[in-house]
Amino acid sequence: MPRKIAAAVIIFIILTSLTINASGIAEMIEVHRGNIRVVIGNRQVELEEQPFIYNDRVYVPLRFISTALDRDVEWNPVIRAVVISNPDLKLPLTECRPDEGETFVYGEITDIDYKDYTITIHQHFDDNSTPADNPLPVSRDVVIILQRDAEKNIHFYQLKSGSTGGFILDSGGRVRGIII
Repeated sequence: MPRKIAAAVIIFIILTSLTINASGIAEMIEVHRGNIRVVIGNRQVELEEQPFIYNDRVYVPLRFISTALDRDVEWNPVIRAVVISNPDLKLPLTECRPDEGETFVYGEITDIDYKDYTITIHQHFDDNSTPADNPLPVSRDVVIILQRDAEKNIHFYQLKSGSTGGFILDSGGRVRGIII
């Protein structure tokens, strides 16, 4: 009998601790569904997932709406960020200005710190290369161009380890431009 009581107490403690830990992660909410129409342009569209109302706001699937508006949407699970891109946006990137103390380095991205806005690269050297110290701080308004995708601009959160390219460092050593 004492063993059964001890086992019951242990199970109770484990279940209580799981409930406490889960309370910070999940939350039960009440939503209202039904008969919510979505109109894009002059056309009513059908959704795979039903929209719902919560706290007097309508929630619709982000990927569906972004795609319907010709926007790319990407999920970065590392930093839990949704990035919606405008494929038509072409941010200009001025060439490297060595006369102003800027340098251009080539390399492969080996690590990205999305929180601190830094990248680590394995540099590729040639006759014109200048060594750069890792990690490289990245400007918050960095212009990143994907050459392989019709020179499309992307956001810092969309960078991937393993990408190879050129990096323009300003006179302070901060990355102001990336060409992948």
